[in-house]
Amino acid sequence: MKEKNHLFSATGIPSLFLIFGVLMLVILSLLGYGTSRQDLRSSSLSLEQTSAYYNACSEAADFYSDLVQTLEGFQAQAKSERAYYQLVSDYLNSQENVEWNSEEHTAEYVKAFSDTQSLAVKIVVFWTDCTADSTASATAAFDNVASDNVASDNAASDNVVSDNAASDNVASDNASSDDAASDNAASDNAVSDTINAGLDVTSSNIAGILSWNTVVTADWNPDNSQSVYKGE
Repeated sequence: MKEKNHLFSATGIPSLFLIFGVLMLVILSLLGYGTSRQDLRSSSLSLEQTSAYYNACSEAADFYSDLVQTLEGFQAQAKSERAYYQLVSDYLNSQENVEWNSEEHTAEYVKAFSDTQSLAVKIVVFWTDCTADSTASATAAFDNVASDNVASDNAASDNVVSDNAASDNVASDNASSDDAASDNAASDNAVSDTINAGLDVTSSNIAGILSWNTVVTADWNPDNSQSVYKGE
């Protein structure tokens, strides 16, 4: 009996611990494998969702760039505000995923990037009277040329009179004429900078982005799988 008990204690107890340890390792391995699979699936879904969102943003940015270039062509082509917005309406109504509001002069670009979410971009379209700006700039340039000619004629007559005067007066008149010429040059440069700034037509005064956000397109479906106590 003593030999049998000694044999069980020598081989049976370590075997039980070994079997228990192997079972624990197998269970932990299965739990870790299940968790890894779940994390991989969540990461894949997140990657797909993020990639789809940024692809939709890239398409929306391309649409905005093309719209700005098209509006620049319409502004150069149209002669009135009504004709301009008619061209814009015809163009945007022919585009996919775009809804044009003729009253507010806004275009809403909606691009679905998943079954439940879409990218919505709202753009406002402006009208800039380029003809009036060109006419005003041409008139200002003509006035500047006329004023420069008058100033040059007056300077010439002053030089003739100053030549007949004393040498000191000649020197002072020459200094005055140099100062007047420098002032006229500075004023001409300032006027030309103002005219160029008025003719600078950028995308900010043609179309502007009012909103850029993500909207949920699916209905909310509550989870009714668990029984909830509703009271008596």
